[in-house]
This record gives sequence, C-alpha cells and structure tokens, in this order.
Amino acid sequence: MQSENLVEMLRNRRSRLLDPDAGALTAAVVVLLRGAVGEVELLFLQRAQREGDPWSGHIGFPGGKIDASDESPRHTAIRETREETAIDLERADFVCRLDDQATHLSKVHVAGFVFYLANGSDLTLNHEIRNAFWLPLSDLMDENRYVTTTVTGEWGAREVCAIDLLDGNGPVLWGLTYRFTAQVLSCAGHELPGGSEVQLR
Repeated sequence: MQSENLVEMLRNRRSRLLDPDAGALTAAVVVLLRGAVGEVELLFLQRAQREGDPWSGHIGFPGGKIDASDESPRHTAIRETREETAIDLERADFVCRLDDQATHLSKVHVAGFVFYLANGSDLTLNHEIRNAFWLPLSDLMDENRYVTTTVTGEWGAREVCAIDLLDGNGPVLWGLTYRFTAQVLSCAGHELPGGSEVQLR
C-alpha cells in the first residue's frame, strides 16, 4: 500500500480513548511511519536487557512512562522518542491517536500516537535501546510470520499471538505493541490474528 493512502485512512479513523473511570494513562508510545519506495515502513525498537525491567529485550515502539512534568501523553511520546532515538517529532506530521490500550494485570494504560516522516530520519539510540529497524508493511502482513508464543510474568504462563519480525533471530512482536500494530494494519485492510482482543501486556 502506498504511504499516502495509509496515512489518509489513519487520519480519518475514530479513536476509542480510555474511560477515565478505568484509570489514568501511565505511558505513551509513537508508531512512526516513513515513506519508502512503493510502500510504508514502521519503526520498531528492541529494548536493552535491564535488570528489574519486565520488558527488557522485548520489541516495542518508542515511548515510555508519563512524567508529571509532561504537558500531555502526546508530549510524553514525543519526548521519549527524542530521548531513545534522537528523532525530533515536534514539527513532524502528526497523523492520529490510536485506540488507547489497557492491561488489567499490570495496570498499564497506554496511548499510541502515529507520526509520519516523508523521508525517514537518522537514528541515535540511547542506552535503553539495543537495536532499531524499519519494517515494510508487507512484512507485517506476511502470514508466514504469524506465530503463537508462551509468555511468562506475574500472570504465570500464557499463550499469545505474535509476529516473528527477525526470522527467528530475536524476540517476537506481541502484547501492546502487537495490538497497536494491529490497528495500523486494520486501516490497510489487513486483520492480525486476535488483534482486537485484550492480551497480557
């Protein structure tokens, strides 16, 4: 799909925001799109291994916890993206806010914001990020990459839907990042397995 078409579809979608009675937002992430030859790409990060961090080593989007000093969740997402990748989104093309995501077990409530870069940007990763990579939309739609995996944590061990982005050479995409990705792909007319279901992360 051409990047312009996907961006326009995302702009026109209606977002479901978290009911304030369900709890306050605790974090915000950026789903960063860039134009590429023939299609659009998404930026994914592999977080560094950090003791005490339950998501260390996992694949995610730029983002992090909302600080009291942040003007808004969107400001959090922009700040965290700049800290983690050196990409400044202050003047970038803001596309839309995705449906908020909540987890019942960890009480993590996350807002997702989509930005578009026409020509991409150089990355400078901080100590929290091990690796970063741009992935074409077609790879995310490749059903040969769809797997189920067992995740463990405070909930015990559960089987969840996931995407093998790294051809078996790294962690799979699952949880909140999977659910935000599912929203983007849905606008492109592609549904991920279990994409709209509540998962554990």
